[in-house]
Amino acid sequence: MRSVFGVCYASDKVSFLKQNDCGRSNGATTQIVARSKNEPIPAFDNSLELNAGNLRSFLHQAVRGWLGKTPSKLTRVNYRRDIEHFFSFAGIPAAEWEQLLAVRPEHVAAWRDELRDRGLANATIRRKMTVLRSLYSYLQAYGYVGANPAHGKFVKAPSVPRDGKTVGLSPADCRRLMEAPEAETPAGIRDQAILGVLAYSACRVGELVTLKVKDFRTSGEHRVLSVFGKGGKERIVPLHVEAVERLVHWIAIAGIADDRSGPLFRPAASPRGHGCDGFHRSHLTTRSVQNLVKRYARQAALDEAVSVHSLRVTALTTARERGADIIDLQDFAGHADPRTTLTYIRSRGRLSKSPAYILNY
Repeated sequence: MRSVFGVCYASDKVSFLKQNDCGRSNGATTQIVARSKNEPIPAFDNSLELNAGNLRSFLHQAVRGWLGKTPSKLTRVNYRRDIEHFFSFAGIPAAEWEQLLAVRPEHVAAWRDELRDRGLANATIRRKMTVLRSLYSYLQAYGYVGANPAHGKFVKAPSVPRDGKTVGLSPADCRRLMEAPEAETPAGIRDQAILGVLAYSACRVGELVTLKVKDFRTSGEHRVLSVFGKGGKERIVPLHVEAVERLVHWIAIAGIADDRSGPLFRPAASPRGHGCDGFHRSHLTTRSVQNLVKRYARQAALDEAVSVHSLRVTALTTARERGADIIDLQDFAGHADPRTTLTYIRSRGRLSKSPAYILNY
């Protein structure tokens, strides 16, 4: 017999052990899953005709269905990684999906605390907990009649401040960053275009690296980008004239105008060639763009905390300060909820009006 997270397996029965806060069995046994492999599983609707013999394959199918809900390949990869991390923390072997039924709120709380102790940001911990909660919600729709151990009524996720922690840039600092790449090499021209698109479209770095040449097009009197966001949702983003000029210059110098189905932004053929010997026909990676922005931020002597996400925050904050409606900003950013958009708006104007500046002792 073996036990992982209180699930005990014997030759012909499956039972769950009550546990104390440390996850150790106290010896008391509660029958939750059937003794016989042919008896129905009480945790599921009887009409499903589940038993201990087919429970694992059924739950595997359910998890695959949950992952398949989203059309975004990247989202599926991230969701699977979060669930696998929870399994690893819990000591659950990867293929033993039936042990999902053994998870209790205290296990989720312990995972949350472990993530916090590792120094992960509250927003990251909250996202991971949301993924786990989503899986159990799907299982409930699939016929599971048990409680959701990751539900907020059982385990509180860490709070995330309305005003996020990502550093935003002033318009002057954003200009310095955009002008940091030199236009003397093809790679420098590419980098100018990348920074221009990030600053003027507020797109996510994951959206930027998947752009294709054909996504930069004309719509009526506008030059636009077709951006595919979370869940594979497409949004049309009109581009500022400066971003258009930078993109046109890059496409011309790279000679990729006729490669409509090819990547818009590509890595240089050799690390030291700076694009003079051409570019690979592949997408830049998210990490390479993140490093690129960090490098130019240091070159421009900006705050060390400036990241690629800072350009998204900067675009939304600056547009809001200059009168953009929050609903228009929501569409611009590709958010499903305007409350999410508000977390990107930094309070630059309110800071200058702080009572701290009128204090005098």
